[in-house]
Amino acid sequence: MSISPKSRPGRRTRQRILDVTLALYNERGEPQVSTSLIATELGISAGNLHYHFRRKDELSAALLDRFVRELDVLLPPAGWRAESVEDVWLLLHLILEALWRYRFLFRDLSGIMSRDRRAGQRLATVFERAVQAARGICLGLAERGQMTAMEGEIDALSTNIAVVSLYWLSFEAARHPRRELSETGMARGAYQVLMLVAPFLQTESRFHLEKLAQEYLARGEGA
Repeated sequence: MSISPKSRPGRRTRQRILDVTLALYNERGEPQVSTSLIATELGISAGNLHYHFRRKDELSAALLDRFVRELDVLLPPAGWRAESVEDVWLLLHLILEALWRYRFLFRDLSGIMSRDRRAGQRLATVFERAVQAARGICLGLAERGQMTAMEGEIDALSTNIAVVSLYWLSFEAARHPRRELSETGMARGAYQVLMLVAPFLQTESRFHLEKLAQEYLARGEGA
């Protein structure tokens, strides 16, 4: 009986290595994790680990590729326009969840980029797509009469939305190092991003934003 590519033992081992490495990177920071520690955590020999990944940089690159693929699925395509504040809220929440899963990237971003030129190029693409998605948020709400902003304001707002979205979790971790991120933290992040848009929203959309925030924050506190 043939074995499908997804069920091959080597593929499963590689996936397990990446999962454990990601957990260690997130817990301790990428610079503090060695291949010996990863092998010990996995309960395999260093030789077995090196069979799949010859160097630690290959592990980091593979995790970066996985992060980029996940963001590529979440970020809207070119030309996308948001239809409502609720759509934006959901999109931001999904993006923040993905960023939390790969939070090690933003702890040592400059170090990772300095060691791997390709990482810098790939992350630059992700950042640009984030700005374009933010622009789609502003243009979509403006085209539907839910917000009012001039072209220059939309340009600046798009960049600000991307910056706060991408770095909110790093800010929260530095501000509250002993606090584990919760559903409330995700909702607070989405709310902080949308508060950049709030001054430009029409009254009805602004009220809808506040209602969404109250519902999500209350849900997180009750979890």
